[in-house]
Amino acid sequence: MGLLTKATRFFKKYQAPSAGAPEEETEPLVRLNQVLSIPQRFATGPVMGKFLNAFKEKRILANKCPQCGRLQLPPREICAECRVRATEWVEVGPEGVIATPDITYYASPDPLTGETRETPYISAHFLLKGCKDHETLWHELKMTDFDKVKRGAKVRPVWSEKRVGAITDIKYFEIIE
Repeated sequence: MGLLTKATRFFKKYQAPSAGAPEEETEPLVRLNQVLSIPQRFATGPVMGKFLNAFKEKRILANKCPQCGRLQLPPREICAECRVRATEWVEVGPEGVIATPDITYYASPDPLTGETRETPYISAHFLLKGCKDHETLWHELKMTDFDKVKRGAKVRPVWSEKRVGAITDIKYFEIIE
């Protein structure tokens, strides 16, 4: 303990550089806002690739478990319940109903650009024709349908004019009367 108290004399008390000194003129910080975007592609695998390629023809595919009959949407190679390979493909939808709506009122920044999204916006889990229980597809709902949003409302997808086999081929879902 005695050595510890003697060792403190080797260290000075920390003082901020500006403490007690007159303020200096500093250079203004130059900032360049730029989105870092590297043109690259990632393989999604044969199952997700088949699912996304079907969007080009305005089709939504799910794969079916041979053991329990459960549809997986979006599809996976292995059934999440039985853990067996799911190889059978079934076309579902494209129309369906809202299973679980999620209205977002707070703005969260985009991690790439730092910009915040216009609020409120609506995302939802959609139970498409041919699916049951929790076999839902998550996507966005058209913002003008804000006052009509409720569980069980009928919906249909609005497709992009130019489809490339990506999740953005579906712009959003809209409520149909």
